[in-house]
Amino acid sequence: MFGKKCEYIAVKYVKAQGYVVLLRNFKYKGGEIDIIAKKGNVLIFVEVKGRRNLSFGSAKEAVDQNKQKRIIEGSKLFMLKNNLNENDYNIRFDVITIENNKIEWLQDAFA
Repeated sequence: MFGKKCEYIAVKYVKAQGYVVLLRNFKYKGGEIDIIAKKGNVLIFVEVKGRRNLSFGSAKEAVDQNKQKRIIEGSKLFMLKNNLNENDYNIRFDVITIENNKIEWLQDAFA
């Protein structure tokens, strides 16, 4: 339930920044992308991480290289399924963290 609440907050935040949310919870073999959104020619794939406390580490630390690789693979599948050409978009992989009621949007987090 906490994770869904964090995703809901993140969606509202992304929309408030002028993005159109294309899809939530895109499931594919190997994972799920929490938010896919677009603003102009910028297409973002967003992983949302929330933490009630830091006993399991920070939310940002939860998006390790394996998770990043799965999200990148999922983004390619999304593009293919929706007949989108990656050359037409500035593709970005972001992480939105919600910790202690504070939102942080890490743009281009996989770079």
